[in-house]
Amino acid sequence: MANFAVLDGENIINTIVAESKTVAEEITGKTCVEFTTQNAEIGGTYVNGTLLPRKPFPSWVLNEDNRWEPPVVRPEGAMGWNESTISWIVE
Repeated sequence: MANFAVLDGENIINTIVAESKTVAEEITGKTCVEFTTQNAEIGGTYVNGTLLPRKPFPSWVLNEDNRWEPPVVRPEGAMGWNESTISWIVE
């Protein structure tokens, strides 16, 4: 048995364990991608052959290494991200 991410376009909408990709796609009626070392997270995406976790915030973008990054560089001492102001929280 193998693990598959169930896709709707690039969006991971579910995961399934099945004997093969063919069986997974027959059961779900959707495109499926097998995963072994990468985790498939519902709400994540499948981009450039990579399973990505959910986008942390709407303003974040995918970098060339297929990782989500903020639009503003994180300053030293930042405690978190404030999406409403598109800035880091520094205390």
